[in-house]
Amino acid sequence: MTTSDILEQGNPATDGRAFRRCLGQFATGVTVMTAQHGEVRAGMAVNSFAALSLEPPLVLWSIRCASGSLPVFTQADHFAVNVLAGDQVELANRFAASGIDKFGTTPWTPGATGSPVLGGTVATLECAREQVLEGGDHLIIVGRVLHFTRSAGEPLLFAQGRYALSQDHPAALREVPKPAAPDTGADWSLLRLLHFASHEMSAAFDAKRRAAGLTVGQFRIYGWLRDQPRTLAQLERLAFLGNQNANDSLADLVDRGHVVRGMDGRYALTEQGHVAAVASGQRVQRFEEQVFRGLAPDDIEATRRVLGALMQRAGAGTAPPERRAA
Repeated sequence: MTTSDILEQGNPATDGRAFRRCLGQFATGVTVMTAQHGEVRAGMAVNSFAALSLEPPLVLWSIRCASGSLPVFTQADHFAVNVLAGDQVELANRFAASGIDKFGTTPWTPGATGSPVLGGTVATLECAREQVLEGGDHLIIVGRVLHFTRSAGEPLLFAQGRYALSQDHPAALREVPKPAAPDTGADWSLLRLLHFASHEMSAAFDAKRRAAGLTVGQFRIYGWLRDQPRTLAQLERLAFLGNQNANDSLADLVDRGHVVRGMDGRYALTEQGHVAAVASGQRVQRFEEQVFRGLAPDDIEATRRVLGALMQRAGAGTAPPERRAA
């Protein structure tokens, strides 16, 4: 790593947002912890979950000391770890929020130990609370796994403050080039081509985004606020951002004078923010023009139609936006 590769650095005591972005460089899965004490249920989205030991089977996770769910998790004898699937982003956002009925619209059943077990997950671990340790402004809860269930499906991931899905690294997808001609991917499956193209294109554009001094969260929020004002919950869902990253990105843009929060709770671009958002969109347009140079316009439009149809068939929650001038 060279000096030019460093995006930011500093003291976490004086720059908490940048420190969280640094921690976000470590990718994790997404879990929902659930427990019940008496008639009171608690559930919260957590990415601090980790395996601790195989013999005995122990896991751990952490909870803020100021969390409203703390009493339930520290008093209940058992809890469940629900490992979310790739199509459960809305469920993750629901359990990351506070002040709402999280279980009212969520399919769940009582587990073997009495803790709520959520439906549709890729794995569940039902645990007995083994130990509670102090860890700064958090408590570390250690659990002994009493029963586990593994189901089919891809896990939901969380990296750099946003939701993600796992895929093979492009290096693992490359074929050994044939001596007679370079490998163009002609014999690859369509899914392999999509994975490889998505990774390579994203990596190429990320360099331009970083050069503009924008985080992924800020870049995506610019794009979605150009259409209309939106709430925090809407931005989390549309931009596939976690609650903390969406909050931090909005706070940074508010500090810049690019975004304001209205009386109705929706965030909107200021005049200065609109100028920055348009400039961001123009970067995307110039990048596309460079990448697609030399390709037939009919082929480009056909590709857009195919990708849009695939998104609809896959049940994507948001239709691809219409192409528009920056």
